[in-house]
Amino acid sequence: MAEFDDFDKLDDDEEHTEVNKKKILLFLLPALIAIGIAVGLYHTFESSYNDVKGLPYKILEQNEENKQNIIFYDLPEITAVLRNSEGKNDLVSFKISIELNNKEDIQKIEVLLPRFYDTILAHTRELRTEEVSGTNGLYWLKEELLYRLKLVANPIKITDINFKSFDIQKK
Repeated sequence: MAEFDDFDKLDDDEEHTEVNKKKILLFLLPALIAIGIAVGLYHTFESSYNDVKGLPYKILEQNEENKQNIIFYDLPEITAVLRNSEGKNDLVSFKISIELNNKEDIQKIEVLLPRFYDTILAHTRELRTEEVSGTNGLYWLKEELLYRLKLVANPIKITDINFKSFDIQKK
């Protein structure tokens, strides 16, 4: 007879744990769903109200007298193949920012981005690794890219370009 009583206790314990699991799920699941919705809404609205975050440009300074700004428009990383004196190809990857003065020019620059990439890649592809090595080579590349980008962007005034990173990977 004692054996049957033990089985009844086991059934009661299983029913009791099932009831506890149901209670936990009843309270925990809606709380987790509410937290998930709150976090999702926070990230959605936070990114839409934050104008500076995620934009490819930064406004550095505003001159109240002339109403001129210094705007740095960041181009994504550009990777190209360079030839070297040994007949092998090296990879160069760099990031540049274009310096502008007018906020109105930002939309025009965004339309011209494919031409910018084409101009930069076409020029960089013809270079040798030795030509861009060192500070003189980097300065020459900067001046040449500035000249070519000004031609593409005309009548938009690009005042300067700045290298954010420059890396040559030799093979």
